Amino acid sequence: METSNKITPFVAVAPGATIKEELVARGIKQKEFAALIGMQTTHFSELVNGKRDITPAIADKLEIQLGIPAKFWVRLQAEYDYDRQVIMQRDIEEQKAQLLIAEYNQKIDVNLLLRKVNSKASTFTEKLAVLTDVFRLPKPAVLIYEQGRFHKSDKVGTDERAILTWTILARHAATQQNVNGKYDAEDNTLVDQLASVLNSNSGNVIQLVTDIMANHGIRFCVEKKIPNASVDGYSFIAADGVPSVVVTMRFNRIDNLAFAIMHEIGHLKLHFDDTKTSFINISEDTKEENEANKFASSVLVPDHIWRSRPKVAVNPRNIQTEYGKWAERNGLNRWVVLGRIAHETGMYKFTQDNTRLVSGFDV
Repeated sequence: METSNKITPFVAVAPGATIKEELVARGIKQKEFAALIGMQTTHFSELVNGKRDITPAIADKLEIQLGIPAKFWVRLQAEYDYDRQVIMQRDIEEQKAQLLIAEYNQKIDVNLLLRKVNSKASTFTEKLAVLTDVFRLPKPAVLIYEQGRFHKSDKVGTDERAILTWTILARHAATQQNVNGKYDAEDNTLVDQLASVLNSNSGNVIQLVTDIMANHGIRFCVEKKIPNASVDGYSFIAADGVPSVVVTMRFNRIDNLAFAIMHEIGHLKLHFDDTKTSFINISEDTKEENEANKFASSVLVPDHIWRSRPKVAVNPRNIQTEYGKWAERNGLNRWVVLGRIAHETGMYKFTQDNTRLVSGFDV
């Protein structure tokens, strides 16, 4: 009997149920029929209730009394045995999947990942398949190692489980992007083109940045932040060797976007090697993060121009007015300039307007 293409039911139905239905349809009592085929009443009760198998000898007797071929009953029993075996194996696989998902869920938010890709998975096995096939997750033990790479912090928004969950979403989002060129860390035209687009803040900035990155062999995309993970940006080398930059846009402000992008470009140009293949921007005070911060500030507002900045009283209104004029004279975005001031001095109380929003970005 061929069963390789057979759809296994959720519950295996014993062939005895068919005997019971046949007797009811014919108005024959089970006790009477047991006597007709020479079986004890208790044994026949076990047969119709799936606790005893239909043997070839019993199948022959059923053919004689019911006129239904013995091979039908033998095939029914074989299908039942097969279904039970498959269901048993399926239950074992489901239990294994449940345990694995429980392990994953200690380190990442499994339900959030499934919702993000609109998964319709209902069983643990199906959910596990989404995690391993769609998100390409490693074994839970490897995730423990990945989680341990994040520096522990008491700052709000630095929950390790949430951050690791977001990085998985970011990596998945990046895989959807294509690149046209090959990344060259020595090519400074990338930085110049990005700085121009970000300082201009016109048109669809996100798309323009995406295209520039793609032409220089870098995948770029936006993956919005999730609760308890106050991430600004993430840079990493994908499994295929392609550099990727993902930002959250948790603030729809051109200065924040510009700084986050250039911060990650700084990591790509300064810090990536055989031992370091990913950096996540959660405001950590490390040598690499400080170097990336300095790089971002210097390429957005070049140091030789920054040295000519106006000297004004330390007053937010005066600074905003005078630096705004100075930025326009030097072809810079005033909010990018004010962003550098805020980053270096901690002065954030500027009067905002719509020009600070990222052009073309739909929240």
